[in-house]
Amino acid sequence: MGDKLLSGAGKTLKALQDKLDTGDLMGGINCEGFKLGVNIAIAQEKKTGRNVLGMLCKGSEPDFHIAPLIIGAHIDHLGSGGGSNSRAKGDDLRKIHFGADDNASGTAGMMEIAQWLVDLKKQGKLDMKRDILFAAWSGEELGLLGSSHFVESLAKMIKGDPNAKLTGMIAACLNMDMIGRFNKTLVLQGVGSSSVWTKEIEKRNAPLGLPISAQADAHLATDSTTFYTRGIPTLNAFTGAHEDYHMPTDTADKINYDKAAQIAKFMGLVARSLSTTHEVPDYIAMEAPKNQGTRTGLRVYLGTIPDYAQGDIKGVKLSGVSPVGPAAKAGVQAGDIIVKLGNKDIQNIYDYTYIMGELKIGEQTTIVVQRNGQTVEMKLTPGSRD
Repeated sequence: MGDKLLSGAGKTLKALQDKLDTGDLMGGINCEGFKLGVNIAIAQEKKTGRNVLGMLCKGSEPDFHIAPLIIGAHIDHLGSGGGSNSRAKGDDLRKIHFGADDNASGTAGMMEIAQWLVDLKKQGKLDMKRDILFAAWSGEELGLLGSSHFVESLAKMIKGDPNAKLTGMIAACLNMDMIGRFNKTLVLQGVGSSSVWTKEIEKRNAPLGLPISAQADAHLATDSTTFYTRGIPTLNAFTGAHEDYHMPTDTADKINYDKAAQIAKFMGLVARSLSTTHEVPDYIAMEAPKNQGTRTGLRVYLGTIPDYAQGDIKGVKLSGVSPVGPAAKAGVQAGDIIVKLGNKDIQNIYDYTYIMGELKIGEQTTIVVQRNGQTVEMKLTPGSRD
């Protein structure tokens, strides 16, 4: 097949490989006269996941009139077989992926904080001004499914619209995703989501002295992003990637337990501070980094966040949009279903990705969405990831 493709250019696969073996660089080869076709069969799988939620109430019953604080961590991992997210190869792919750091560490930290705060309340040492919801999210590895379901259900319950913003409805979301492999610093992500975080971090870290690296961006591949795109300040604790990420070798013997305990203590101190004040952290909208999550060669940036649990819907449903990205400026909203981009119909995420590659940066186009049963057409000017 390789020789066939190269024949139009008067080359052979062996000659090409021999030249590459010398270390010389090789440009693209124009293979004219060929058409390639592919048939793709998509088998949808439907399964049931469960978020595990517990609430510490300031009174005897939950008080939904005051914005609660959420402390979360995802409880799911890749399990036996690993699936498409595994980085393992060969026989290792079929082994159990233990997920000691990702995310048994974060889940354990969340439960430790819950136990500590409950004990403080029993001793009369926690003057709570708001309830605290502890959440172990399901389906994070599949696309933030559990936390997305939660915010949709909450928005529908409070505002009658599953896609509504929740600013002021939730005080803040503290998240822990992989806090068990401390090396040099604790990475705190989402610091730019609220003006209170810098001062809060400094105060709560004073008794611990953890080396901290603060990152402003709140658009992350973890559950805190679900809340940030709904207008909620977020802070995510993370100790960095490592060679065992999404591998069967992410095991309990490699966890730095002393530092993980200190990180849980730090996040617990932040939680205690936020739960004992009437003030709600302000929310700052930020544009997502334009080089984040991009496919090689795809330079156009719209700022849309697909809903990967959309089911059989034709088009691409959005779970959110970057607050100040091109899509948001055009008027695109969470819950919209994109059915047309430019002059081409969108049936699924594959159509959408392909057509995005044809858009021109800075050149206005149209985007058509289905919103509450109505067709809405908007003018959109794609940005650049550069």
